[in-house]
Amino acid sequence: MRGGALRKQYKDIIPGYYANKLHWNSIAAAGEVPDDLMKDMLDESYHLIFGSLSKKKQAEILETEQH
Repeated sequence: MRGGALRKQYKDIIPGYYANKLHWNSIAAAGEVPDDLMKDMLDESYHLIFGSLSKKKQAEILETEQH
């Protein structure tokens, strides 16, 4: 599990505060987590959630992002 390994490596990555603590992480934005890693984690989370949405909802979001 990538999240568990990252929690061991960075004290500023902890189990998700308002989410399933096994699968989600919370990150202290002002902590020591490198910006590129934080961006990668945010991108991964976005794509996981986006992919779980209905095709209709995905299309609505994509339409909104284009404006």
